Amino acid sequence: MKPLLLYIKDQNALQNWVSVCSGGCIVLSHLSELTDFPPLDQLVFIQITEQCSVDSLIQLARDGYGVIALSNTPNDPEGIRLFQNGVRGYANTFSAKQRIEQIVATVKSDSVWLGPSIMQAIFQSLLKGQTPKDYWKQSLTEREIEVTERVLQSKSNREIAAELGITERTVKAHLRNVFEKLEVTDRLSLVLKIKNWS
Repeated sequence: MKPLLLYIKDQNALQNWVSVCSGGCIVLSHLSELTDFPPLDQLVFIQITEQCSVDSLIQLARDGYGVIALSNTPNDPEGIRLFQNGVRGYANTFSAKQRIEQIVATVKSDSVWLGPSIMQAIFQSLLKGQTPKDYWKQSLTEREIEVTERVLQSKSNREIAAELGITERTVKAHLRNVFEKLEVTDRLSLVLKIKNWS
């Protein structure tokens, strides 16, 4: 796998990101250094700054880079706009090391990383005024259907666990089974697939 590219201007945040990037990373001093790296299969984590705007990140995504936008003050409208324009991830610049590990693993596996509130907003907009047909239920167990229906209602794993009287770990196990059976990789692709069946 190619090394991750990091363009993070805040030195404390940069140290956190570098310490987590197992398998190597390259720290870019200037965004112009990206021209040394062809965009194909290249993941680049970029802090949104005055010198590097949301519009420039969108252009890099359109150019083929796997852009993960890092914001000092993440917000849903900005995250949704970036996602709608091809950015692969959106996270807080100052994420804790454990969260950074999750972000890196997620985007390396060709999935998208967005915060829970952004995911919920996207789910709600996708399913607004739509009742999915039941074709997707055919290969699932009753409990997997219950969990999936709550995902479609934009509920978090914690909320699903509380409603069904099970642990979050059990919710995650059911979701892994659902993902495998429906041949998807994450909650967003699950919602999109079910929406397309409607």
